[in-house]
Formats: sequence, structure tokens, C-alpha cells
Amino acid sequence: MIKKYNNISLAVGIPGLAIQIAGRIWEMDALTLAGTVILLVGLYYYTKAKGRNPAWCLMAFLSIIGLLVMGMLKDLTGPEEKKEV
Repeated sequence: MIKKYNNISLAVGIPGLAIQIAGRIWEMDALTLAGTVILLVGLYYYTKAKGRNPAWCLMAFLSIIGLLVMGMLKDLTGPEEKKEV
């Protein structure tokens, strides 16, 4: 896993998920949409960290289930890519 992209994905994805969940709890569609977009960006960087196709970031539309699926995917980065900082 490429640590640089993994760190960015955590910094963006966690707040995005929290905003998305808050929007659903408070029934605010704009907040839910904003959280989903932020989570999309976070998962985009997570797919890059794992060496996957960026289209996998669309799992953000599944919210927490998407995060679980992404976490279970195999890391495709080679040993030389893992050293990238």
C-alpha cells in the first residue's frame, strides 16, 4: 500500500463518512450529498493506495458497506511502489 495516498484517504474519508451519516440522521439531503462527495474523494485516494482502478471509489455510494468492501480488497501495489512517500 502506498502510504502517501493512504494517509490522504484517511484525512478526507473519515470526515466525509461522518458528514454523510450526520446528514442521514438529521435528514438533510445537502449534508448527505456533501458527505458522499467527500467520501468519494477519500476512497479515490484509497484505491490509488491499493493500486486499484479509481472507479472503485464509487463504493462511497454504499457508505459504510463500501468502506468494508474496499478494506477487504487485495493490495495490488508492488514492493517498489510501497516505498513511495
